[in-house]
Amino acid sequence: MSSVEEIARKQVTGNLGSHLSPLILGMAVDGLLMGVAINQFIRWWNHSKKEARHIRFLLYLASFGAICATIFTWATTLHMFSYSYGSYSQFIKCDWIAWYGILDPLTKISIQAFYAERAWRINKRNYIILIAIGICLCLSVTGSVGYTFITRTKTMNDFDMTANIFFYLWPGACISADIIITSSIIYGLYHSRSGIDHTDRLVKRLMRISLEAQIPPTLVALLFFLQFAAESMSSIVQFIAIIHPKVYLVGCLAVLNSREDLRNDRKTSYVYASGGSYGTSSSGSGSKGLTKMPASGGITIETETYICSDGGLVVARPGLNRSFTDVKDTSIAGSDETHAFDAGAIALAETGALGTPLEFEVKLQ
Repeated sequence: MSSVEEIARKQVTGNLGSHLSPLILGMAVDGLLMGVAINQFIRWWNHSKKEARHIRFLLYLASFGAICATIFTWATTLHMFSYSYGSYSQFIKCDWIAWYGILDPLTKISIQAFYAERAWRINKRNYIILIAIGICLCLSVTGSVGYTFITRTKTMNDFDMTANIFFYLWPGACISADIIITSSIIYGLYHSRSGIDHTDRLVKRLMRISLEAQIPPTLVALLFFLQFAAESMSSIVQFIAIIHPKVYLVGCLAVLNSREDLRNDRKTSYVYASGGSYGTSSSGSGSKGLTKMPASGGITIETETYICSDGGLVVARPGLNRSFTDVKDTSIAGSDETHAFDAGAIALAETGALGTPLEFEVKLQ
């Protein structure tokens, strides 16, 4: 029996639960998260045509990477517990587990690039934020890929300083990118408040969604980093490496689907608009016209206007730079103004995947 096999046998049999359970649970949890991601992806795909082309590309790439990682996880588990059953050395060798350093960035970096674009847009295209996040992502990819090619022929007991440095770059730079992304998105949303109660509530909701999507993957990456620092490449570290990219994908798809929920919840906007082409009717009971009104900045506002002839009602013609607070509909009850505020906020927030500041001065054309 080789010395490596003997060393591995002593390590594994010393505590079978802590060495083998994380690998089996990794396959189970990974499959569960993949099922959740597929369900969310199908829902997102039904309205994905509304997304920008680069957003669709990033989501397709992330999903492809997640599927490849799940297939690889199943193959690794079958190799360890079926085809190579009885060999202890496979549990400390990195010839399989090291390849997660290649599969992980396909999903994780794609999702972080999506969040980075949001942070850049919502902070008025601040290139300092974009450069800082880009540097962190490049360092993370360098660490994960470098770790793969350095350790794939080693055992976990043979890690040297170079291997440790590359590994620490992998989750360490990822954590830094997550912190910059989350803080800049929250900062940008906070400073997008308008002072209107209804729209400020929407901003708070967007801030909560951002936190809920970003905190779990950041905590997983932090646990990844700390666990490796404590026990090197233990089975728990391998478990985290397996589920790490799926947590990012599930959170991102949840953000995109929640944005669609915001659209559906407050779709209707009741405003009187001038300067646009609307259908008119002379019937007394009232006619309805649904029109798309172009606005500056590439924003399209959908308005649903009810016209009622009740004896010469004259509506004041708003100017070209009227805000949503200045545009009033005298024929609709006050409660409908809430829908106008929220629908306007959503229409603006949708641009750039919730990535533009919530500005409420719109130039009507």
